[in-house]
Amino acid sequence: MKADTFNHLSARRWACHGRLSPQVSLRRNRPEQRTLRTVEAYSPLMSKTIILGAGLAGLSAARQLQAHGHSVEIIDKGRGVGGRLATRRIGEARLDHGAQFFTTRGAVFTETIAQALDAGAVAEWCRGFAEQDGYPRYRGAHGMTSLAKWLAVDVPMKLGVEVDRIEMSKGQVSFVGKDDVTIAQAPLAIVTAPIPQMLNLFDRGNVQPDLDLDTMLRATRYFATLALLAVVDGPPNIDEPGAMQFSNGPFTFIADNERKGISPVRALTFHAEHDYSLRRFDDDPEQVRAELLEQAAPWIGDATVLESQLKKWRYAGPVTPLPKPTYVIESDGARLALAGDAFAGPKVEGAFNSGHAAALELL
Repeated sequence: MKADTFNHLSARRWACHGRLSPQVSLRRNRPEQRTLRTVEAYSPLMSKTIILGAGLAGLSAARQLQAHGHSVEIIDKGRGVGGRLATRRIGEARLDHGAQFFTTRGAVFTETIAQALDAGAVAEWCRGFAEQDGYPRYRGAHGMTSLAKWLAVDVPMKLGVEVDRIEMSKGQVSFVGKDDVTIAQAPLAIVTAPIPQMLNLFDRGNVQPDLDLDTMLRATRYFATLALLAVVDGPPNIDEPGAMQFSNGPFTFIADNERKGISPVRALTFHAEHDYSLRRFDDDPEQVRAELLEQAAPWIGDATVLESQLKKWRYAGPVTPLPKPTYVIESDGARLALAGDAFAGPKVEGAFNSGHAAALELL
């Protein structure tokens, strides 16, 4: 999923803080310096699976399928990987503007993050915000996209490709562009797009979930998030460890990306609360940016805003996730699995687990 962007000397960021542990080497295996490969040819002895979406669910599914000998290809309309694991540069500043941090609970995700720690792709930020609860909050080594880039190494993919519809026939799942050209085709596929976008692809094609699943999918609602990113020239009024969470007020999360450990200069992320974000999502971005800067003034304090941007996430997360981590649609000999953070877990680990479960269903 890609954020809608409005650039106007503005700033935004999404939550969690932490300094890089000295035990974690970032010089080794710098994830953003690795090159993503696009592979066109596959061995006929390997099962082939097409994955729509280069976010965490899609990357998790790809790794699991590759581990079992499947040939995979990810396609995504964006220019990079990660989805809401999103990091943006404003001059020298680096700001996370989607997911701000993550925790680990399940064995599979915990082991994956242990490997990412060893590779220098992630680091522990803190163990709580207002209070320490003992659970590590992790961040990407150079922003949240660092985790996605590490997961994407050796995964074949086509980026910057937009799918218009999905069709299932003659044992194949076909991803078709607006020019009626088939972008990719395979007997197995996984779709990780937000459910409203997923349904548009189904409706324009010929994918027909069973009645119960179709009803659940069409009833799924998402909350939106407007993110204000601000580069400032002085210390803000943000508590240690450089982030604050709120259940009331104009923002749900505020982060200082410098103290978080990902930005060389002071750069702040403000996530607006959900009702405001939904109500103002399609309004004039200049007016919304100015309004959010005014609301952010108590936390900006005496610092001067040097530049700011407004970032917009229309499908920031499901209001109520579906009960299962994945569902499979079968038609005319083809199989299509559904995954994403709307399936059984809206957090970062939930998206990872959904992709993992989708892959297992297709093995």
